[in-house]
Amino acid sequence: MFRWLNQLDHHRWMSAALAYFFQNVEQHHLVLRFLIDLERLVVSFMLCRVPPYRRIDRYCDVLQAIHNKKDMFAPDSPLQLKGGERNDVLRALDGNMYLMPHVCRYVLLRLDAKLSEGTASYDYQTVSVEHVLPQRPAPDSQWMKTFPSKEIRDRYVHHLGNMVLLSRGKNINAENVDFDEKKRRYFVTTGGVSPFVITTQVLQMREWTPTVIEQRQAQLLGVLKTLWNL
Repeated sequence: MFRWLNQLDHHRWMSAALAYFFQNVEQHHLVLRFLIDLERLVVSFMLCRVPPYRRIDRYCDVLQAIHNKKDMFAPDSPLQLKGGERNDVLRALDGNMYLMPHVCRYVLLRLDAKLSEGTASYDYQTVSVEHVLPQRPAPDSQWMKTFPSKEIRDRYVHHLGNMVLLSRGKNINAENVDFDEKKRRYFVTTGGVSPFVITTQVLQMREWTPTVIEQRQAQLLGVLKTLWNL
């Protein structure tokens, strides 16, 4: 959990994590539970674009509750998300996630780790996010037949359901090839297998359509709801 948190929010969360850790150092199950809930809180800040001063106020509330030995897992704890905050997180996750590149990459990595049942490890510096339906498909491509209008393409192109992870830098030439060729040339490694479960799912698809994206979007959101107790 510390490895995941180290990717987030310029380490503003660290004081709260260390305070709880030292207060409960002999109770490993409580420390882990705290870090899991803390990650959800920090991710919510990023997804919902909470301004820094409000984040700092919330961290201070968490620190005060730790100092007062409050139940950090009670519904009214500052560590926990309120109903409206959960709804805001779900709306953000179901929106144009790619427009928040760092957050999108983090969410996809968390999804991949969950889908791999914790067996995956990542070199965070070399992982990139790639669209399946391209941002700029060629005018004569199959993409333009499957997604015939700009309105339809805009509805799906930046959603999680249209994203995969690559273990190398993106290649802009990938945008100009159709689905089968894109899978073969860009979504696999030399050995013919993607290192990411979330990408392997796409490799198993025979076609890429609005219906496929909607189904995958719903499936990924279901995983995130479980992961972050939303």
